[in-house]
Amino acid sequence: MRLSVVALLLTLIPVTSPCQPLFVDWASVKDEVSSGIVRIYVVHETVMRSKPYRRGDLEYRKGTGFFIKGNLLVTNQHVVEGAHAIKIEGIASKEKFSVRLAAVPSLEFDLAVLEFVDAEEKNRFERVNGAITPLQWASWDQAQPGDQVAVLGFGNSEQLVATQGIISNWEVRYDIYQRRLDRVTLIRTDAAVNPGNSGGPVVSPEGQVVGISARYGDGENIGLLIPFTTAKQVTEVMINRGRFVRSEVGIVTYNLNPVLRKTLGLSADQAGVVVSHVVPGSPAEGAGLRQWDVLTAVNGYPISHGEISHDHVGTLPFWFLFNAAPPGTPLCFKLLREAKPIEVSLSVAQLRMPRLWLPKEGGDYQAEWGFLGGMVITEVTRDLLLEIEDGGNWRWDLVNDTPQQGKQYLVSNIEPDTQAMSYQEYGLDLLQLRVLAINDKPLVGDLSQRLEQIYKAIERGTAPKHITLELEKHITIQLDTAQLSTDMQSLSRRYPAISSFPREGVKSTSAGLKSANPRLFHRWVNDSRMSKNPQMNP
Repeated sequence: MRLSVVALLLTLIPVTSPCQPLFVDWASVKDEVSSGIVRIYVVHETVMRSKPYRRGDLEYRKGTGFFIKGNLLVTNQHVVEGAHAIKIEGIASKEKFSVRLAAVPSLEFDLAVLEFVDAEEKNRFERVNGAITPLQWASWDQAQPGDQVAVLGFGNSEQLVATQGIISNWEVRYDIYQRRLDRVTLIRTDAAVNPGNSGGPVVSPEGQVVGISARYGDGENIGLLIPFTTAKQVTEVMINRGRFVRSEVGIVTYNLNPVLRKTLGLSADQAGVVVSHVVPGSPAEGAGLRQWDVLTAVNGYPISHGEISHDHVGTLPFWFLFNAAPPGTPLCFKLLREAKPIEVSLSVAQLRMPRLWLPKEGGDYQAEWGFLGGMVITEVTRDLLLEIEDGGNWRWDLVNDTPQQGKQYLVSNIEPDTQAMSYQEYGLDLLQLRVLAINDKPLVGDLSQRLEQIYKAIERGTAPKHITLELEKHITIQLDTAQLSTDMQSLSRRYPAISSFPREGVKSTSAGLKSANPRLFHRWVNDSRMSKNPQMNP
């Protein structure tokens, strides 16, 4: 009986790594690192993807951030998304200080780097809050399953607070239908991560950053953190290059199965992943990788069912070793080709991979749109589909239909007193239909160019009398070319703000159109001339 009681008590004792103390004075840890943590205030504008030309309302968002070196702060991309102004507040005072983006935020890894607007603002911050003490990244031995951590930030509180827990495990999150963090490895913890913690540090008993609060489960006691190793790699590239540059090997793979093992002449228990596609011009092609090669190991780690057994944190996907790696990172693959062992070395490089899912909008990707005959034609993105879904409709059938090259477009809105509204008023519903072709020419990622050609032809007097649009569901409509300018002026009257000079980063696609405002036909572009201010992420 006594042995049973002892065994029960032992199961209630938190499991920690041998190098970690059993009991931690988290209040002292919080005090030691607090000078490097700030509260973030963001003024942002609401966005309607179905009406991308419409200026939204100003709203406020709060989060947490922390210094990593001198003048530089790290937080989540979603905290500063769409910011018109960003200010921070230290722990010693409610005084607020202006900061700006130091690099284009990374939507994929949900990370942003900030800096003070100038040296005087930094000096003023330190006069009020004391000297800045940047936080340090943790090491692998502080980030193992079972290790104790504390989530620091302003989660549901006006003051810096800490919640304590352990690392449950490292796990893959694909989140196909989410805006961010797809195909990444995150740290899962049972420590409470609340609204307001976003972007804040999760620290070890030594006060070093194990991860960054990124997401929280709604009442599920699940907190998800961006691991220190991923955050460190991504932010370093952002600081050095001004934006995160995604590196790739240039292969598409899937797990071996019994049928394929037999077809490729492999043993029934052969482990690895098979190469389904090699991207032309990629590091993989340069190194000689081929379709049907079977990758069995990467950098000395055997691959089984697409996973490796990591030295420190257990099972991880094999792509974890290079998913956030900077360009030039070396890799060594062991593989089987026609059942014969081969070894291939390469270095990852910046590369545009075939699009497997719909694009996500953010600082590193802006959706294309245009206006024609009263129809707002918008590139199909995940954000647009989520907005459509919120309105009670469902178009997730478009997710897997995206071509590897090009884009999809649909009619996201129809303005009143226009040609397109005439079709709508007489019973032909055009909303949310895909636009497949203009004037019998397929529309495959060239909307801005096609609209520019139309309006330049109107200006020269060489445009055809009618513009034909082919839509899905076998619907084809015609628009009177002479009335296109009137349709555009109708939009301008409803939304005078879009007649003003375009913001930096906006490029007109109908310059010179005399009969209407050319700025109404445009696309968003990532412009290298963007200055380092909140509007880098418009």
